[in-house]
Amino acid sequence: MSRLAALVVTAALLAAHQPGAAQQPVTMAPNPFAPLPDGAVIGPQGPMLPGPPPLPRNSAVIPPLDAELVWTKMVDATDDYFKVQSEQRVVFANGVPTEGRIETFPQTGATILEPWRGDSVGWNERWESTLQSIRRIGAMRLVPDPGGWRIEVVVQKELEFVARPMRATAGGASFRNDDSLYRYGTPMPTLGQQVGDQPRPVAAPTPNMGWIPLGRDVLLEQKMLARVLAKLGVSPLPQAEPYYQPPDGSPAAPGGAAAPAAATPAGPVYGTPVPPELVPPGAVIAPGPPVPIESLPRP
Repeated sequence: MSRLAALVVTAALLAAHQPGAAQQPVTMAPNPFAPLPDGAVIGPQGPMLPGPPPLPRNSAVIPPLDAELVWTKMVDATDDYFKVQSEQRVVFANGVPTEGRIETFPQTGATILEPWRGDSVGWNERWESTLQSIRRIGAMRLVPDPGGWRIEVVVQKELEFVARPMRATAGGASFRNDDSLYRYGTPMPTLGQQVGDQPRPVAAPTPNMGWIPLGRDVLLEQKMLARVLAKLGVSPLPQAEPYYQPPDGSPAAPGGAAAPAAATPAGPVYGTPVPPELVPPGAVIAPGPPVPIESLPRP
């Protein structure tokens, strides 16, 4: 009993101190009352730093490396967490590359007694996989991009849908849906049955209720993407990010306290058009979306 307790404590400590145990890094939001940096673009959605369109957190654009090298590292990183089911490599047709895709088999979530597995990222995910029947299915894409290659990772998390919870008052003759005994169907030459004999089922087939989708596992997606970039030894190309996104409600001053009326600078409300005299020097004014001529006021 003492060995089991020591094993549980050791697994908990290893899971808590693993590199991916942190949930989300705390980042400081830019000060909305500070002047805009040089080169800011005033667009219809607010100030934007110059650069290409932003990408989701589960993808990154890398320089134009050899497609075979990138694909090998992607398969190597995927194999660290899942078992690869199929590979569709990048094919060059008349010099134009196609999209590559890696599909994986469903993988049950790592528990607190399996610290060597890293598919359950963070303490919450590992406890959930220990107390629930959780599985994950991964996919990785290699898409051509004007800047090189775009690597995208998608991990879907699912919860097993069973007929009744565990420890329920079910009969002792009930069988699980993942049984290994042959109980129904065409006879097989196993367990004393010969081909041509009549079926001798011992129970009715137990239907599989299926799996309940729980959405995407963002933490594992970011961990797998970071693993691919580390194996390649490259950094993702910088992408554009909004300079400031106002929270719900009125903006607050730095520190969490409400800004006094005297300290609030005079000017238009966030999201409204900025007059030309209030545009910072050096800022580029981006045109807004096209307006249908039918919506213009008549003279």
